[in-house]
Amino acid sequence: MKIPLKGKKILLYGDSISSSEYPWYKSALEELTGAEVYAGGFPGYTTSQLARDAQLQLIFDYKPDIIICLVGGNDAGVKGEVGTFGATDEIPVKETDITKDYSGYTFIQAVAHIIEKIDKHYNMDDSTHMLSAEDISPERPFLVFCTTLPQKRSNRFNKFSRSDNWLRKRDAVVECCNKYKVHCIDFYNLCDWDFSKEPYWVPPTDVHTNRGVFTMDGVHPNQKGYEDMARIIYNELAL
Repeated sequence: MKIPLKGKKILLYGDSISSSEYPWYKSALEELTGAEVYAGGFPGYTTSQLARDAQLQLIFDYKPDIIICLVGGNDAGVKGEVGTFGATDEIPVKETDITKDYSGYTFIQAVAHIIEKIDKHYNMDDSTHMLSAEDISPERPFLVFCTTLPQKRSNRFNKFSRSDNWLRKRDAVVECCNKYKVHCIDFYNLCDWDFSKEPYWVPPTDVHTNRGVFTMDGVHPNQKGYEDMARIIYNELAL
């Protein structure tokens, strides 16, 4: 489904990559779409933290037309910590109780909990994720989940720097999107970034220093990286 974005309110939900600490995600999307974009990310937060009621309230308070979730930047993705509902060879897990605050223990449970909490708040189900563009509103927003971007921290042996962990997180997001019929933007594959040319992250992050091609520091996208992400979102959603 293609969505006209001009005049819509878009909420970017996730960790620091979706936060106001980095201005280019918001500015690039606004320039491309004509939408009002709010950078609502929580720097340093894991997906489990983002699945909790206190953080999810930001979405409901802003009343967006479109919600774009990008999570997982602070989750390592190591085997045994990601989980599956049956689609991969990860550890099998059950869905969480969405009548309560988040209490799961795997990455996939946290992703699923976010989706189901949003569904419950807006009284949505699998069929209403694919409404026509005319039906999208703050009362029935369009939900999008993006697969996690790769990143490089300290060295190639760091768990955040391992390609198998990148792929494990990507597959979990895709599994959830398929399960709940949520639109998925596969940044993992659509961002054609050669991470062999990106630096390993050395703290602290400095937004004025760009050491990579698409990332400032191997973790956070630079202006070029965010513009590429915005282009992908626009091509996926806009008329």
